[in-house]
Amino acid sequence: MQKMIKKFMFIALIIFFVELICIVGLVFVSKVLPEFKYTEDVLVISICAVVVIDLLYISLVLSNISNARKKNDITAVEIVGEGVEEVYNFGQIGVIIVDDYNNVIWTNDWFEDIQTRLVDHNVYTWKRELLALQDKKVKKINVDIDNRVYEVKYLKEANLFIFKDVTDFEAISHFQKEHAPVVGLISIDNYQDVLSIVDESKSSELFTNIQRIIFEYFKKFGVLVRKIRGDAYSLIATKAQYDKLIEDHFSLLDEIRNVSKEEDFELTLSIGVALGHDDYIKLNDLAASSLDVCLSRGGDQVVVSPYGEKLIFIGGKSEAKTKRSRVKVRVLSKSLYTLIKDADKVYVMGHKDMDLDALGSALGIFEFVKQVGKKVQLVYDERFVEYKTKKAFKQMYSREEIKEMTILPKVAIDEVTSQSLLILTDVHKPSITLSRKLTETCSKVAIIDHHRRGEEFVESPVYVYIEPAASSASELVAELIRYNDKRLEVSERVASMMLSGILLDTNYYRNKTGQRTYDASVILKEFGADNLLADSFLKEEFEEYALKIKIMATAITPHFGVVVCRADNDDIIDRTMLAIVAQDTLQIKGVNACFVVGRTDNKSCNISARSDGTINVQYLMEKMGGGGHFAAAASQLENKNVDETMDYLKETLNLYLSDARAEKR
Repeated sequence: MQKMIKKFMFIALIIFFVELICIVGLVFVSKVLPEFKYTEDVLVISICAVVVIDLLYISLVLSNISNARKKNDITAVEIVGEGVEEVYNFGQIGVIIVDDYNNVIWTNDWFEDIQTRLVDHNVYTWKRELLALQDKKVKKINVDIDNRVYEVKYLKEANLFIFKDVTDFEAISHFQKEHAPVVGLISIDNYQDVLSIVDESKSSELFTNIQRIIFEYFKKFGVLVRKIRGDAYSLIATKAQYDKLIEDHFSLLDEIRNVSKEEDFELTLSIGVALGHDDYIKLNDLAASSLDVCLSRGGDQVVVSPYGEKLIFIGGKSEAKTKRSRVKVRVLSKSLYTLIKDADKVYVMGHKDMDLDALGSALGIFEFVKQVGKKVQLVYDERFVEYKTKKAFKQMYSREEIKEMTILPKVAIDEVTSQSLLILTDVHKPSITLSRKLTETCSKVAIIDHHRRGEEFVESPVYVYIEPAASSASELVAELIRYNDKRLEVSERVASMMLSGILLDTNYYRNKTGQRTYDASVILKEFGADNLLADSFLKEEFEEYALKIKIMATAITPHFGVVVCRADNDDIIDRTMLAIVAQDTLQIKGVNACFVVGRTDNKSCNISARSDGTINVQYLMEKMGGGGHFAAAASQLENKNVDETMDYLKETLNLYLSDARAEKR
């Protein structure tokens, strides 16, 4: 209709100009040719003719507008149909038709019954949220009218809004979501260790108390809990009950931790939860997988697996406690030996920006495989190796030896077969391995790592040895070699490289050091490790020392006990240097955690985080897409400069630092 009016206005404008020209022409003739007879009569007749023409045109315009309005009404009737009012009433469907100005020109009777008369009112003034339907990507929306929910769809070609009452459906949907099943499994960490050191009466009293706390806690939320064995429980809840547990942040973890602290025992809980599916068997399998992830991360936390979505981590405030024994290590070593023996060829690979621990542990596995009698090569590309690591490798091995024992990732991808075995050391995330494509190409992948397991993981590995309580991957490999039934050994230079890896990750036994760390160091000394040589690999050059002092001079303290340092935006800093600055800053009295930010290449900015054990830096780095373990972690951010990364880090600390703090044990 709006187009029609514009058309009539344009025609009227043309008629006006034609009439004006005619009148002016007659006046001109009367002035120029006074002898011309009947001029005044012609002028009067012309003016009358103009008036008649204008009146006729106005009548025509009004008639056409009226017909168009009627036609619009007829069109509306054709759209909704005649004699279907009962259908609309039965289906609880309302219809609104608007004109080109979004004014309501017609509603069906059912809609008039639920709403005051809307004709001649602007539909968007009445319900502003309907404007969302102007977006072509939005097909339908829900609006509230008098405490009822209506689903609305807009047919633009017909200027037609369709309202359907979905209140009952929404109520049922809401009920179904709130009562969707949630399945969980609970495990008491270090259960067997406590049983072995505590007398029967004392342990019975302790675990009875813990069981009481577990049952009382979940009873508050209406969750069903059943004991399935001495150290394990199952739980069944609804989504509404699960939401309340999330709001409570599973404070049960803190309760159990406090009880064990009072009793001087290291008892914590690991909980795996699954939801988002209506099959209880499937949910139970997902919950079991979540519990496995939880245990591999050191326990004392909740891992939630929403079906088809990313894992959610809650808790993890205490440092991982060792769960490995010599018997377990012997079994793991034997299993690895069997896998290697069955392979036609073995490839050993670490992570990008390979450090001394990644290389040392990889060389340890390299010699493990050689003594099994299988062909083995180290996947190596010096472009993705840290400077000190590259320098140490070249110092210990000749160019010919390195060429013989290593292989480029792209070459390995072409050579690998279905019987080949890829062993990853010091890494379990495919995205940060030296070659993600090789990791995905190999059908048999074994993992040896000391970092807490994250959501990203190798698909269907044939062997997994993840021990977050270990100081380093070199510590784990040293035990696998020593406790194998075949009495395996490593050369002096490999032992020195592995010892250097332990020194690096523990900052010379200052952080994350346990009895097993010293035991592994003794093992490496027995193999001929040279302390002075291992230490020399980590020594700083003068330029590095000056750079370290420069970065440390930028230190700020955004929170009590927390120090943040940064490099210049224009400087490219080695990841090892960031870690060294973080470690050295941590030695200052009163510093509980240090975060060092710097660019490691033109596209990436890294954060190295270290803690004295009172702050879980792994939890904080996971919030920024990274990971690691309790006292040492890192994160890499793509396409961000140092300033942007600093802002992101400060925001993360503001949000999550209080959750990351834990009492030092």
